[in-house]
Amino acid sequence: MKKIILDFSQTTKTNVHKYLKEKFSFPDYYGCNLDALYDCLSEISNPHCVGVFNTEGKDLSGIIQVFKDSEQDNENLCFIFSKKELN
Repeated sequence: MKKIILDFSQTTKTNVHKYLKEKFSFPDYYGCNLDALYDCLSEISNPHCVGVFNTEGKDLSGIIQVFKDSEQDNENLCFIFSKKELN
């Protein structure tokens, strides 16, 4: 199982997709939008456990929803949010 820690404390709206591309090792053709994020997460074929931290005060609602949707649709994904109510 691959473990990924996403710490959004240093991300901004302009660099969040670059950060996700790097952390998940997405391909060069990653489109840096929510649809592309969902598509790439849906294609993950080996188990990944992803810890998500420091989302407070950031406009990440769309990304968080994509995480939840892709987790529901891909049995190889598990997202654990530091903010209890997001789990």
